[in-house]
Amino acid sequence: MCCFGLYEKIVDSILHFFKDIKKNIKFMFPILLGIFVGVFLFGNILRVLYSKFNMEASFAFIGLILGSIKLVTKQANVRKINFLHILCMLFTFSFSIYLIALESTLDIISDITSNYQLILAGVFMSAGIVIPRN
Repeated sequence: MCCFGLYEKIVDSILHFFKDIKKNIKFMFPILLGIFVGVFLFGNILRVLYSKFNMEASFAFIGLILGSIKLVTKQANVRKINFLHILCMLFTFSFSIYLIALESTLDIISDITSNYQLILAGVFMSAGIVIPRN
């Protein structure tokens, strides 16, 4: 289940779109409007923040992610955190710090490299969404 409980409803609405078009459009319109407003309005705000405060903005997002660990473990029904959980968390945290340091040391990133980074990010995001839970 997603943080807002929308994932299953969105998937169901898309899969059965033509069964009740009016209901599905009524349900999907605010979500799509929010997506477009978020991308175009807040995307520009994030671009300004990243251009002027790159390191601070990156660490702010890392803090938001770390702050949501308790919510994620609660939704995943993790009763006890073991050594493997901590090891995976430390690895991903270290990897994100490495990526931030790598990004700030590189002055010129070609369009090809940035496209590969976007594709890789899309693969990780898709895997996180598609891989079923127990």
